[in-house]
Amino acid sequence: MDPSPNLDDTDRRLLDIVLSDPRVGVREFSRRLGVARGTAQARLDKLEARGVLASWAPRLDPAALGYPLGALVHIQVAQARLDETCAGLAQVREVLEVVSIAGEFDVVCRVVARDHAHLEEVFSAIISTPGVLRTRTEVILRQRVGPRVTQLLGE
Repeated sequence: MDPSPNLDDTDRRLLDIVLSDPRVGVREFSRRLGVARGTAQARLDKLEARGVLASWAPRLDPAALGYPLGALVHIQVAQARLDETCAGLAQVREVLEVVSIAGEFDVVCRVVARDHAHLEEVFSAIISTPGVLRTRTEVILRQRVGPRVTQLLGE
């Protein structure tokens, strides 16, 4: 089974270029792919419209911004308060992402902090969020594999 049935070889090569060198521009994309500039632009537009290319935003390093500590906070949420709780968590500046999960907990947040005392403040903000019943926290020691999706492009 083709792992990415809606992508042809040109789309895969284009995405590979975008991920490895997004600042080169459409003219360079077309040169590297060996296609007309209009073709490269049309492919990019289609990939964006389909949501395959979800963002052109740069990836920032929290540690370089002064937030070297990271943690995963698992949260048990009061029944029927998931949306309200997630909206409240989104108001905590140090909460980078929130995902709902199946299992003992309902939500996992990835958070950052400047130091241990600040991390304690972040935890206090999280546990005071309406709907939070219980938490379990794991401090991130080091990222071993970063966010990635290129392996899903297949050949």
